[in-house]
Formats: sequence, C-alpha cells, structure tokens
Amino acid sequence: MKQFKFLIDGHRYQTSVNEIANNLAEVTVNGTTFRVEIQKEEAVATPRPTVSKVVAAAQTTTQSAPTGIQVVKSPLPGSIIKVNVKAGDKVNVGDELLTMESMKMENSIKSEFSGTIKAVYVEPGKNVMQEDRMLEIETVAAPQAAPQPAQAPKAEAPKAEAPKAAAPAEPKATSAPASGTKVTSPLPGSIIKILVTEGQAVKKGDTLLSLESMKMENAIMAEQDGIVKQICVTPGQNVMQEDLLLVLG
Repeated sequence: MKQFKFLIDGHRYQTSVNEIANNLAEVTVNGTTFRVEIQKEEAVATPRPTVSKVVAAAQTTTQSAPTGIQVVKSPLPGSIIKVNVKAGDKVNVGDELLTMESMKMENSIKSEFSGTIKAVYVEPGKNVMQEDRMLEIETVAAPQAAPQPAQAPKAEAPKAEAPKAAAPAEPKATSAPASGTKVTSPLPGSIIKILVTEGQAVKKGDTLLSLESMKMENAIMAEQDGIVKQICVTPGQNVMQEDLLLVLG
C-alpha cells in the first residue's frame, strides 16, 4: 500500500492506494475509501440462444432511471473553479456540472442523471471537503416500455469460412525514458486525450493531457516551463499511480 500526504489550502489530507486485485484498486482519502475499477478490453462471450436468457436481457434494458432528488457530492477535497448550471436548468447524463481543483488537478464533475437542477450549494472559489453537498438534481423516470416476447433464433444457412486474419504483429519494445523531468500519473485511470506533441514548448500551468479517474476527467498540467521530450502513453491506455506519462526537458 502506498501512502501520500497533501496540504491543500491549509487542510491536510492523507491518501493511500492499495494494490490492485482483479482490476480493482482502493483509494483512501482521510479515512474514506473509494473502489476504483480499471477497465480492460475483454472478449465478449456468445450468448446461448435460450428463450429464458433473452427475456431476462430484455427486461434489464427496460428498467427505469431513479426518481426523486439526487444529491451530487464532492468526490475529493478541493476548490470550486467554475459552476456551469443554476437552479431550474435541464441537464442530461454526461453534462458538465462544475469544475473543481483537487490535488493539483482540474476535475470535471459530470451529471450521472437526467433531470432539473433543484439547488446549487457551491460557487467559484469555495473550498469543499470530501462528501460535501454541491448540488441537487430532480429526476423523473421515463415511461417504461413493455418487454417484447422473445423469439427463437432463426436457423441460418452455413456460411463460407472467412479467411483467417493475419496474426497481429508483436508490440515493439518500449524505449528507455528520455532524461529530464518525469511527469507521472497521480492516480490510476485511463488516458482520454494528449494535448501536446514531442518537441513542443510548454509553460507552467499548461494542460498536457486528460486522465479519467474515479468517474472524473482530470487535467494533468505542467509544473514548470520546458520542452516535451518524450510522450510515453497513448489515448485509451490504462495507467497506474506513478506510471510515467511524459518527460519534460
């Protein structure tokens, strides 16, 4: 288990990250533990053509969204940078509600529900603690469609065997990291996009790349002026805490 201590706006936070088991990691901040799932591509198993399983799948897809007042709480201690909504606004799943800064990262808080903003409890510049209430969303369930009766799969005529695909080329060995200031991942997550190129000059505070972690989009920013000497990750790649992201010269 790795432990870290942070001092943010005069508040002390103790963070620990446990080892991964079965694609799961535990991140503990001031005694509160989050379970973080590291998603990996897996082969999709072909479902058996049984009527009972088809019906179960149809019923699962028609479940309605939760109704009532949904409270959006702060996932980490930090400071509010920007609030994008106000009471009465309509929002959909995935809409950006606000932006907060935490652990030297800019985090985009997105809505997990569709509905109407009922109340906003924060404003730009306000400091929040973990689990502090930030806003409320009033949700209404969509009308539930009746499940369609399952049909037995139709027998298909035998198809000609497709030509076998060529075996994928073995990945090239990763070169040793260049000398310079190493920028590492502060948390486990997945690379969303890279905003710089090798050889590009950057200044302190420039956003280098975006990392998705704990359902938040985190902006990884340069802590000094320099030149991007080497980029060590690609979009869609999963990284662990302290994995090398890029090197500044």
